Amino acid sequence: MDQPVLILGALREEIAGIRGKMLVEDQFKAGHGDVWSGTWENRSIALVRTGVGKKCANKVLEDVLHKIEPSLILSTGYAGGLSRDLNVGDLVVADRVLDDSAKSFSGEELSVAAPDRQWLDQVKGLSPPGRFSIHYGTLLTVSEIVANSSAKLQLGSRRGALAVDMETSVLLTGAGEKNIPFLSIRAISDTADQSLADVSSLVGEDGAVSKLKAGWYVVTHPQTIPHFISLRQQSQKATRNLTDFIRTLLQAPDFNR
Repeated sequence: MDQPVLILGALREEIAGIRGKMLVEDQFKAGHGDVWSGTWENRSIALVRTGVGKKCANKVLEDVLHKIEPSLILSTGYAGGLSRDLNVGDLVVADRVLDDSAKSFSGEELSVAAPDRQWLDQVKGLSPPGRFSIHYGTLLTVSEIVANSSAKLQLGSRRGALAVDMETSVLLTGAGEKNIPFLSIRAISDTADQSLADVSSLVGEDGAVSKLKAGWYVVTHPQTIPHFISLRQQSQKATRNLTDFIRTLLQAPDFNR
């Protein structure tokens, strides 16, 4: 079988659209993460839940790469908007990744510059469904949740970034160390003008959101219920758009194997 495409998302919700449609042939643990190996859209894939944050993502990727030799590492999931040009459900394809340490990562600076550029060019050649827009630009990876709207806008302006996430920079570094082509495609789950509840305390050591802690948080903060309902709806929209676009990518006739 072809080398699989390694598709990574921090949360189960981010990869639920793919997980529900793929044919799973094997399942195993990698660190605190989960791996499902099989096929989707007639392509060999390995779908991975890494958990939230750089530490979890880095450890899971290291463990997975001991067992799987992928043709491409595809980092997916949600991102927060840092620009008012992005709407909920829009996609951000990173052509440059910054870490909050201010260290810059880009295709040109990695040893796999040519393969990465070829994959990026393939993505740019696709026609997305009309219900959302695709933006190409800088993705910023941070260590803590950026919850406040004004902080998002300031961060985007200062870093020249379109969106923010918590895993991509370390995944890109891990891919570069193994000379594996890398892409990051993120869906906007919250806009630059939208402030979030600070839920960092709900994330456990395994990088997963504790349902028990989340339930207790809602009980003790009932005023946040409408916020979480709205965010859930936004996240579901982001998941649908992300899943549809990755399907389009995998179905492309000139998709590299």
